[in-house]
This record gives sequence, structure tokens and C-alpha cells, in this order.
Amino acid sequence: MNPIVGGRTPEFYQEEHPMDNMPKVDLENFEVAPVESPAAKDISGGALKFAFVGSGQCGSRLAEAFYKLGYHKCLVINTASQDLEYITVPTKIHIKPQDEIGGAGKDMKKAMAALDPNKELIYNKMMTLFGDDVDHIFICAGLGGGTGGGTVLGLVELAKKFMAYIGKSPDKQVGVIATLPTHGEATTKLIRQNANTVAKQLTTMADKNKISPVIVIDNQKIDKLYKSLPVKQFYPTINSSVAQLLHIFNFISLQPSQYTPCDPTDLQSVLEAGGYMVLGVSAVNEFAEESISDALRQNLTRTLLADDFDLSTAKAASVIVVGGESIFESIPGLKSAIEYGFDTIANFTGEAKLHRGIYADSSRQNLVVYTMIGGLAAPAKRYEKLI
Repeated sequence: MNPIVGGRTPEFYQEEHPMDNMPKVDLENFEVAPVESPAAKDISGGALKFAFVGSGQCGSRLAEAFYKLGYHKCLVINTASQDLEYITVPTKIHIKPQDEIGGAGKDMKKAMAALDPNKELIYNKMMTLFGDDVDHIFICAGLGGGTGGGTVLGLVELAKKFMAYIGKSPDKQVGVIATLPTHGEATTKLIRQNANTVAKQLTTMADKNKISPVIVIDNQKIDKLYKSLPVKQFYPTINSSVAQLLHIFNFISLQPSQYTPCDPTDLQSVLEAGGYMVLGVSAVNEFAEESISDALRQNLTRTLLADDFDLSTAKAASVIVVGGESIFESIPGLKSAIEYGFDTIANFTGEAKLHRGIYADSSRQNLVVYTMIGGLAAPAKRYEKLI
């Protein structure tokens, strides 16, 4: 006996109401025209899609340096509209202080108050400008200033919220590039206190694996290394150098190597190692074992970043050697010399996972060694000077 369904037997549906008589809906044949994404196009040529938010004068200039390299997922913010005037990044946001006077005047609380009513605007700008094709966001700021120091943590939280929304790992894929004031600048109590306060907050987040990585640019060290530069070239040179170092790793990781490649996953593992990160570069014109090893040591002392890092606390590192094809073809014993250099970094970084890369560049007549070390503990001794 056939079961009754809704008061009718199945035969009723099969015989009197066959499926081929089911009504059609006009929308079935309606094709939705593809909507072009308003997100900025990354033209950097790198493996990972980086986005940058620059806050304050210093942070905006840093972000601008990345924009010039093709990282067009980039926006800048300032409490002083005049400080945005000469920034070439197209997307600029003026967060006006409550007193209507431009700038935060080194007052971080004033900058925090200016950021708060603009958070939705900034978040929406991230949505439209960055899109969903983002692998890592960096917040750029000067820790001694009012705007940069006062907004950096709020911007980190916005970036993390955005990354969570697009399905990424906010704790691992949001980082900070921060500058420390010179000793001379830090003689001003307010600047010193600003830098010290924010440095501690960033360190707490890094220690808890809530941010990755923190890259510190020490203006005191830069001042010593680049004394000969004219005023007009000083900060543009530094900012472009920092941007180029990070860009080199992102670019190279997408390139093939007939020797030893360092792929995007390797790069991502260093960026996501948590803690602090340092970058360095040195040229090698002599090819003995000691020469390459010495170049790697110089990478760790001539870096544009802060001193006083304990390299044994590193969790991951990448070392890339780029040399002329003719050098690789003609120098006897070069492979063992390069391996000796890799071992030098391995000895410095203890238990860190080390990624190695060897690439040929026919335009070079020397070797260049690039280093990236992540997962480091905070530079405690350097921070003590801010107290």
C-alpha cells in the first residue's frame, strides 16, 4: 500500500504533476555582469601581497616608499592636513583633532581621540582599497610622535579586524614597522615617554603572539651610519632602503633558481614567526669562506634596524645569496664558502629554522648577501635608553 504524502499518494505527483512541467523563473537565465573590483592593483612583482597603512609624518613617508615600489594597497593618515600635502600616496585620510587645530603636538591622547570617530571610515577604506587579496598588512609609524604613537595600536586592531573578515590569520599577518627617536630627540621627555610607552605595548603584543612581525628602525643608528647624506636625501634614502630590503625578499621568493630556491612559503614562515624581525644586506667582493662569513656578520651590525637584539632568540631566518653567473661558473670552492656563511647565521640564531637561497644574476660581478631574521625577543637594552 502506497503511503499518503500530504493527503495524496506518490502516484499523484508522478502521473498528474511530472517535474518537467515545473514552472520556470525568469532569473534562471539572467547572468550577473561581473563587477570590477575597486581594490588597488599590486604591481610590485612580489610573491606576497602586502598592504601598508602609514600614520603620522614618519609613518606616511615609510608607507610612501613602499607605494613607490608598486605596493599600491596603501593609505596614509595624519592629524595635520599639511603634512599629507607632499605625500604621493593617493589615498590620504585627515583625522581632525577635536580642537580643530592641525596636528597632535606630540600628544598621543589627542591622536587617539582623533582616530576614534574615524575608525569606520578607515576600515571601509581598507575594504575597498585592499580588497581580499592581501597576505600581510604593515602599520608604519614613528613611536616618538603624537599621531604615529597615538594611533598605531588602534590601527593594528583595525587591520586585524579586516584580516579576520577576509579569512586570514590576524595575529600572524599584521605587523608594525616603527621608528625610534635619536638620543637627541629623546632628551625631550614627552618624545621619550611616547616611544617607551608604545614600545612596551608592542612588545607585549609580540610576546603574546598577537602581532607579527615588529620591525624597528633606529634613527640613532641611522644618524651614525649616514652622517654624510644631505638633509634633502637623508630620510628618503633611509625609507627607500628599508622598503627595498623587504621588497627584495618578496621579489626573490617568486624567482626560479637553478641552485637553491627560497620560495614564498619560506618567506611567509619568517614573517609569521612572531616577535621582532631584522633585515640586513652586504656585498662580497672576495670569495673565501671568511669573506662570506664576515659579510653575514656585517649584515647583523650594519643593518638599518636597532641594536641589542639577542639573535639566539630567533625562531626563523632566511639567508639569500645573489651572485653573477660568471662567479658561480668560475670560482672554485665557492659552494663550500657559501655554506660556511649559512652556517654562520645558523650558529648565531640557535634553534631557528633557516631558509637558504642561492640565485644567479648575470648583471652582477660580485655576491650580495641578504638576511631576514624573525621571531626575536625585544631589544631590551635599546628600550632601556628610552626610560
